[in-house]
Amino acid sequence: MPPFNHDQYLRLWARQLQKEFEDICWSHQLTLPTPVIAIFESTRHLGEWLHASQTIRISTRLILHHPWPVTINVLKHEMAHQLCSANGHSDAGHGPHFQEACVRLGVPKAYRTAKGDSPEIFAELESDSQMVQEGRRFFAKVEKLLALARSPNEHEAALAMQKANDLIERYNLQQMTAEQERRYTHVIITRHKKRIEGWQRSICTILRDFFYVKIVQSDLYDPFSDQRHKSIELFGLAENVAVAEYCYHFLERELEYLWGQNKGRFTGRTVTERKSYYLGVLHGFYQKLQAQQPARPHPSERHSAKATTCALIVAADRGLADFINQRFPRLRTVQRYGARINLSTYDHGAADGKNIILHKGVGSQDGNQGRLLT
Repeated sequence: MPPFNHDQYLRLWARQLQKEFEDICWSHQLTLPTPVIAIFESTRHLGEWLHASQTIRISTRLILHHPWPVTINVLKHEMAHQLCSANGHSDAGHGPHFQEACVRLGVPKAYRTAKGDSPEIFAELESDSQMVQEGRRFFAKVEKLLALARSPNEHEAALAMQKANDLIERYNLQQMTAEQERRYTHVIITRHKKRIEGWQRSICTILRDFFYVKIVQSDLYDPFSDQRHKSIELFGLAENVAVAEYCYHFLERELEYLWGQNKGRFTGRTVTERKSYYLGVLHGFYQKLQAQQPARPHPSERHSAKATTCALIVAADRGLADFINQRFPRLRTVQRYGARINLSTYDHGAADGKNIILHKGVGSQDGNQGRLLT
């Protein structure tokens, strides 16, 4: 982190928040008067909308101590107040007019209350819903199967993995039928780089097709380097996102480990060989996961499943799509072309990828935040 020059950073952050304001207006098709963006010192408030001076203030403490997406959500909270003012409801508080403005701006529900721009919001964000607790208790049932999946007996390991996958699929279908509100969440993964590598996109494909999450590739502002870096965002139920996040980092480490063990077998240009090997490993692992669930329809073939199951999946996907739309209302799909690879190295990687076994992951040591993985 560079030395902290207070005045310089205040200018940089105010400039970036001005850009974020413009992007939010464009994304949500809003025409709002451009306010003064000011950075202020406060321990009681994370943000403020000052109608008289048409100013949005964001606290230094918020930017210094919390991820940039939290800052953006507080900014959106203040923009909702500004939208109320622009519509003649300057005294709306956090009532119905403010709630409508929050929906219009895609403000997450946790930020739509009076706590949404105060330090109290963090207790709200960190508290687990009852659904998450129930999900953790359910995944505890899978632990013995996950242990068996590490068995050297190939038949036993495959059978255990299959049973674990079946249990998790059944859990997700049960959650689709639950009358209580589904608790979606998202996490951001970034390597602080200007580009997303092909092998990262391959991991995303695995997570999308086998781990009940949706993926968005975006970029994220770093307030300490004053640069934007590429990011990967995982969306889904809190339990599924936790599992998928663990999977991503496990596969990232596994690629590095396998390359370190096998790079001496290849004599070509190192960058091309490593890229070819990485992509081959991930393709082999994808094939392994696909083979372990022969009775389960591939996501692209869901229309052929039983009508009831198909309807549940469509309803759940629609709810998740609405959640994603709050953050990215103007998503678009970009076509990417295949990378140039060494086929021989790729094939060696694919063979190694079929031998990968995912082990369970633990989120903390207190026994209450465990994360399990199929």
